[in-house]
Amino acid sequence: MKVETNLNTMPVHSAAPDSSDDDVSLLTLWHNVTSHVRLFAWIASSILALAILYLLVASPVYKANALIQVDEQQGSALGALSDVASALSLNKPIDGELDILTSRAVLEPAIEATQARTAISVANRIPVIGRLYGRFATPPDGLADAPLGLTGFAWGGERLVLAAFDVPKALYGEKFRLRAGQNGQWTLEDRDGVPVARGVLGQRVGFTVLTDYGPGQGVIEVRELRGRPGASFKLVESSLQNTLDAMGKRLKVEETTKDSSMIELSMKNNDPELAARFANEVARAYVSMNVRHRAEQARLSLQFLSRKLPAFRQELERSEDRLNEYRIRTKTIDVEQQTEALLTRAVDLTKQKTLVDLNLQAMHQQYRAGHPALQALQAQDSALDQALRDIDKQVQALPSTQQDYLRLARDVAVNTQLYTALVANAQQLEVAEAGTTGNVSIIDLAVAPEQMDWPKVPLVLVGGLFGGLMIAFVVVQALAALRGVLRDPLHIERLTQVPIFAIVPSSNRQTRLVKDSQKDNWRHMALLASQDAADPSIEALRSLRTTLKFAMFGTEGRAILFTGPTQGVGKTFVAANFAYLLAIKGMRVLILDTDMRRSGLNRYFPLASVHVGLANVLAGEAKFSDAIVGSGFEGLDILPAGSSIPPNPGELLERPAFAALLKEANARYDYVIVDSPPVLPVSDAVTVAQACGAVFVVSRSEVTNGRQLVETMNRLSHAGVKVSGQVFNGFHATRYGYGYGYGYGYRYGTGK
Repeated sequence: MKVETNLNTMPVHSAAPDSSDDDVSLLTLWHNVTSHVRLFAWIASSILALAILYLLVASPVYKANALIQVDEQQGSALGALSDVASALSLNKPIDGELDILTSRAVLEPAIEATQARTAISVANRIPVIGRLYGRFATPPDGLADAPLGLTGFAWGGERLVLAAFDVPKALYGEKFRLRAGQNGQWTLEDRDGVPVARGVLGQRVGFTVLTDYGPGQGVIEVRELRGRPGASFKLVESSLQNTLDAMGKRLKVEETTKDSSMIELSMKNNDPELAARFANEVARAYVSMNVRHRAEQARLSLQFLSRKLPAFRQELERSEDRLNEYRIRTKTIDVEQQTEALLTRAVDLTKQKTLVDLNLQAMHQQYRAGHPALQALQAQDSALDQALRDIDKQVQALPSTQQDYLRLARDVAVNTQLYTALVANAQQLEVAEAGTTGNVSIIDLAVAPEQMDWPKVPLVLVGGLFGGLMIAFVVVQALAALRGVLRDPLHIERLTQVPIFAIVPSSNRQTRLVKDSQKDNWRHMALLASQDAADPSIEALRSLRTTLKFAMFGTEGRAILFTGPTQGVGKTFVAANFAYLLAIKGMRVLILDTDMRRSGLNRYFPLASVHVGLANVLAGEAKFSDAIVGSGFEGLDILPAGSSIPPNPGELLERPAFAALLKEANARYDYVIVDSPPVLPVSDAVTVAQACGAVFVVSRSEVTNGRQLVETMNRLSHAGVKVSGQVFNGFHATRYGYGYGYGYGYRYGTGK
């Protein structure tokens, strides 16, 4: 009867959680790497190879640097308040200057001066090969020699510098082509390859070009052209906004060190000369704008003072007239010492307040309300008002005659000092307006770099090496986690709650026997127990033989089945050698090969000439006794699967004839060792296991994973089969590298 199973209702064999299962040791990580060493090496070497390839094909990027110094700015537009403003320390010298350097007002003149809106590239260069050849074969300021006489291609050193190039807006982003001719002559072609302009170096040529919206006008002037006749350059003009965005990303400005007043300006580009020219134009545009700004400040301050000076002159004359008139009327010549001190203090404070008020009026014309400079001067103005009120209180305590004299004398002194100071400032501003120099200067102009800034060979190689190692490490760890192969026998017992009766170590001798048998077309047996009885793998199977009575306790029949989750776990190896160990103890043993799809007993016994087997007996084509063959060892017989694969192996095993055959075998032999197909690919093993007295599940280290083993136990349990125990095969007790599983694949073949 065929057994149907439902995976959704299968009990899961699992143990209580163990914290040690979740621990990932360094040794486990190292095992994962060594078990996938070929994959690890392939990934790491591939990443490193990609890094080397990147070094060869990447376009070099050059960086040009310019150095700018920023002097401390004047605190006020009026020279009379320079000391007051410097005491305020409102701004650092670099505040705002970095933003100005990357502003549109600075970048736009630099773009226009360098023709940066036009992207220029060599058009007739062989991709990759031409660039590699040119990198190593181009001489300084010259053309690389054409290999093999291929002068129709560009091989390095070609150069085109434009003094002007402008096309209609409708053709922004479209490709134009400029071809070099003899003696500095050139020809410009539009996007369709139609010549639209011809000229020579230094000649500005206007041209008409067709657009999608009709004819448009353009202009071009070639400043420098280097290339063999026929050399071709691709020209693409972009809009100003796109160019501003692109060049702004390549430009970097930063203070060299904190509070150093020094700005480093760096420009990156594929063309080293363009990088240097653009950096220098940015620096010059910045200095020019700074000079214009300071000249404008001087001009506005001079205009303000020019309007105020006549009023101050008139006020000075009126104050002098009032003091003279008071002296004549009161006949007052001298004043007391206390009054003199108050007068000096009042004059000084009044002068300061007047200058602050004047500077506030001037700054209101240049800055918006809320500017830090305005707020600081307003705070100082309030402090001066309070000091003057204190002076007034002291003056009111004086006799009336001294009070009047002090006020009149104070007005004269203040107006005289103010008028004198402002006249001097006006003269200074006239000089400043005529020869303003600004407070920034270029210390170092950029020069065309000789070495590329990127890619950096050591950095890319180190990054490729360590990046490859890291990626390979992550991949193999992820693969190992997905595989989940079994390595620890204790973990297997906790996972399945089924005891392990034998831990069979991996045998190098068995590997050599199999290789020798393959070379000899399986004419020599690879049965390890008969070749090396002292091998550790055989010793482990002897322990299984010793404990067999415990596994058979309370069972009917003498049939012992060996199966596994998938192919390749070594169940046939275990069954064949275990049967041999039983036979040499004087027992009559039959090996029953029920794996009619992919028999593997021919590796261990001489079955090449066998034509009749289990399939023939179950089909009624042969008798049980006629199908049995000798193994070549006393007490050990074999019932092979048959020489041909039947169309319905599973149905044959479900027939009553199989139960009858197994009953007859139990009567004739002390033990019947059943080598069955794996459990997961086909249902044959579940059918056979129901008729056997003991069932052992064979799993293999580094091949079987936990999911496969648990599912195998569930299928057998659902079919009413009690698993007697497990055999853990291929165990590496001291090995540091492990392999990985193969999944559930099961195919027809001859090896196992």
